[in-house]
Amino acid sequence: MKRSTMCWFLIMMAVLLAFCAPAPGEVTFHVAVKGSDQGIGTTDRPFATIERARDAVRELKRNQGGVLNRPVTVYVHGGRYALSQPLRFTTEDSGTLEAPVTYAAFKDEKPVLSGGRQITGWKKVDVSGKSLWVADVPDVQAGKWYFRELWINGERRNRARNPNSGVFRISAVPDLDLKARYNRSGQSRFQYAPGEIGSWNNLEDIEIVILSFWICTRRGIAAVDETEHMVTLSQRSTFRLTDGFGNPPKLARYYVENAFELLDAPGEWYLDRKPGKLYYMPLPGEDMASAETIAPVLEQLVLVEGSPREGNFVEYVTFRGLAFSHAEWWIPANDPSDLYQRQAAAPMPAAVQLWGARNFTIESCVFAHLGNYAMQFSRGCSQSKLVHCEMFDLGAGGVKVGNADQNMVIRPDRDGVVHDHPSEQTYAIEVTDNHIYAGSRVFHQGHGIWVGQSYDNLVAHNHIHDFYQIGINVGWTWRTFKTLARNNVIEYNHIHHIGQGWSSDLAAIYALGRQPGTVIRYNLLHDVEAAEYVGRGVYLDSRTAEVLVEKNIVYNTSTAGFGTSNGIGNTIRNNIFAFGRDAQIEPNGGRNLPGDGFTYEHNIVYWKKGRPLLRQRWNEKGTVIRNNLYWQEGGGEIRFGRDTWEQWRALGRDEGSLIADPLFVDPTHFDFRLKPGSPASKIGFEPFDLSGVGPRPIRVNNVISSY
Repeated sequence: MKRSTMCWFLIMMAVLLAFCAPAPGEVTFHVAVKGSDQGIGTTDRPFATIERARDAVRELKRNQGGVLNRPVTVYVHGGRYALSQPLRFTTEDSGTLEAPVTYAAFKDEKPVLSGGRQITGWKKVDVSGKSLWVADVPDVQAGKWYFRELWINGERRNRARNPNSGVFRISAVPDLDLKARYNRSGQSRFQYAPGEIGSWNNLEDIEIVILSFWICTRRGIAAVDETEHMVTLSQRSTFRLTDGFGNPPKLARYYVENAFELLDAPGEWYLDRKPGKLYYMPLPGEDMASAETIAPVLEQLVLVEGSPREGNFVEYVTFRGLAFSHAEWWIPANDPSDLYQRQAAAPMPAAVQLWGARNFTIESCVFAHLGNYAMQFSRGCSQSKLVHCEMFDLGAGGVKVGNADQNMVIRPDRDGVVHDHPSEQTYAIEVTDNHIYAGSRVFHQGHGIWVGQSYDNLVAHNHIHDFYQIGINVGWTWRTFKTLARNNVIEYNHIHHIGQGWSSDLAAIYALGRQPGTVIRYNLLHDVEAAEYVGRGVYLDSRTAEVLVEKNIVYNTSTAGFGTSNGIGNTIRNNIFAFGRDAQIEPNGGRNLPGDGFTYEHNIVYWKKGRPLLRQRWNEKGTVIRNNLYWQEGGGEIRFGRDTWEQWRALGRDEGSLIADPLFVDPTHFDFRLKPGSPASKIGFEPFDLSGVGPRPIRVNNVISSY
């Protein structure tokens, strides 16, 4: 044996013996960008990749008889770690309660796990009178790589589009079925106004983004007829909008992106697939020769893969202080049913996805510059946490808990059997104290936090804003079947600037389906703006049942602070709903289905003169309305739909209710505390404090730092 080989062998044996010897302290490994996977994982000889550190933990575990006898921490030093494939963790990587495994940022350093690739070699060019930068991307030319997102100096840049901001509206649709409410089968062509679409080059790479209802669909172009101003799409889509309130239907809005001819605004880019050239129009003062330009290569960054059906879970693992960036997922070519483009884009995968994980913690991590959902607790996850993380610049949404399967229900005709393997159910997940914002950037129907077929979860103290569809969703069934969605607690969240005029049928907090024990309480919800219809604070949609909504403050919504659609047995009490634009309350949809109705009591409703209180009549079946306080700022007669107060009371509604000024401290500046002498006490209203909404401070070594 060579001397160098012998020395290396002795060093490794010494390290392993030291790690294997029982001791009260933890075992540590180090990873650094400038390290080497031939190193030994110490501070002076760190590994270069997290994969190598993970394998070192596996080796240590095997040498300890398959069970760790001390905690293990892998310290990841600052820098960008470019992943060539997703980082995978299996049951082999589990720790125990007494000896957990942690992957953590070293001290205050900022390690980034990146699924992107840097693009260099930029040159200045003048093309068709445009002053641009261009870079060659050989793998694109060779057909090995294509991307739809680009980040320059840590900021998302937009593909060349028309219009540069805002949207167009479809002019006309041939053979549109005006009798069908949603036209779910869709149409394959529509008429546009002159100048919106042209016979541009590379037509096969151009995409039309169609905003209709609560979804957006992305379509390729099959043909353009500039004489008739008609575009034919590669697949059918839905073009018609209706609001369900008797207003005339409108045609959908849209924009076009990724044509060289549209590259006309600073900060836009265009990727020409055939020659593999990336064109960019720089921002003022931007020098691409020195800029960091990253395009995504991977669809997912981290996959945690247990085997729940076999009873094998990835357990007692923590990620702390890591950043996950530069992942892009795209719609499969064989997805003609639009599965991934439906409501919430719920089936879409996440950049960090857990399957079969228990007692798994992700804390103080950053998820940024992603093209899909940030993370998901998928099948078989339980007793796990996402806490004090930051998520922003997201192509779709933030967090998903559970799955979208409609089969995961308890049907009365099937002896109450849950149609899913029990070990694959997802439950007892805590999503708390996170800051989630700037989402829906590519798939505009993405949600901040989405809870599907899952139960016993806590979603609390999150700050969610700047999304185009929904802040928090809970439940995922459109019928009255019992489902796995139950006993979820949504509390102390601060949610605002949702919708922002991009889509319709949306809310800050949205519930769907039968879910006994679910509670929505102590949330601050405001500034919700729909594009066409339904922009609510709290929205109990189709057949939502047995949900309690209490002690929330909701204001500045484009329609109502609260609304429901054919719910069953819900209770809405002790809330403040203020400053709705088109209405303050939107009750059941008027279908009068068996069992419809809810209890609405001890609420304060406050709005400006000239705005309606109700936009629909209350459903008379099973609805209890009592002990509420109503006040119209500026005075004047208050009407309950078509009814006066006297007519309304004569119908047996609002027994014990009052029309009186609640005496808020400063409603103009949204201070809804009550002054002494408020008549709210006469209706049984209980004052509550929302000063603690949003993420709580982090306490480190008894020192509190703001989040």
